[in-house]
Amino acid sequence: MGEPPASALVLGIEEVYPHCPKSLLRSAAWKPEQWLPADARPASAEVTPAQLRMPELTITDVEQAEADSLKYRYEWRSGS
Repeated sequence: MGEPPASALVLGIEEVYPHCPKSLLRSAAWKPEQWLPADARPASAEVTPAQLRMPELTITDVEQAEADSLKYRYEWRSGS
């Protein structure tokens, strides 16, 4: 308890079928041969400003916010 996760799954979305349960099958999310190569995948800090549509938000700002979030999320606190 209090440790960061050992791994994470990052997905890139090109098309969404929110109304249809077959969307996971259509997405090929479970087919590694369909994934982009690791060096072609954007970092979360690159995706966040685009998703939020906040051009003034820099990648450096997002990276710092992510680092702070992880630091304080898993910080051990006496008595908790």
